[in-house]
Amino acid sequence: MRKRNPCITIPCFTHEQVKEINKKIKENIFQEEAKTQASDYSNKIGEFFHLRCAPLMELIHPWLYYCQQINREIFGYDIYWDFHLESLNYNVYGTGGEYEWHIDGNENPHVPIDMKLTCLLNLSEEPYEGGEFYTVHSDGESTEFTSGMGLIMNSMVAHKVSPVTKGERITLTYWGMGNSWR
Repeated sequence: MRKRNPCITIPCFTHEQVKEINKKIKENIFQEEAKTQASDYSNKIGEFFHLRCAPLMELIHPWLYYCQQINREIFGYDIYWDFHLESLNYNVYGTGGEYEWHIDGNENPHVPIDMKLTCLLNLSEEPYEGGEFYTVHSDGESTEFTSGMGLIMNSMVAHKVSPVTKGERITLTYWGMGNSWR
């Protein structure tokens, strides 16, 4: 029996809008992710940055709206959606960049919140090769995730990004967080 892909994908932005979002992001990066912070459990190769959500709201609102709508219609998770307080991750995987199998989660056991949704936005401006997105339930088939598309999934589903073999794969990540799972 074939397993169901746990990812929901939706087209969100045109190529021109992707370029505009990338420009605004580069103006608002406030911190590069420390190499030691990247991941204790799986190999993560690339450049990773943090930025606040608020300066981008006007541009990325349609994507965040889709994330909320899909959560409401499909997942039904209790999520805060505090965009004015949230930060995002900007992920740049050049040739050889990858992120091995992992799940997304809150690494601080003293904070009573959990990551519930992983929301990705593909912001690659040029075509790239490799860099496919896989989930543990995909039976070896990658999820279609091209420039301008949003991808939403349960954060506890194991996933990976295969090595980029040519070009640059760029994504923006928002994690829908809420009260600890019960």
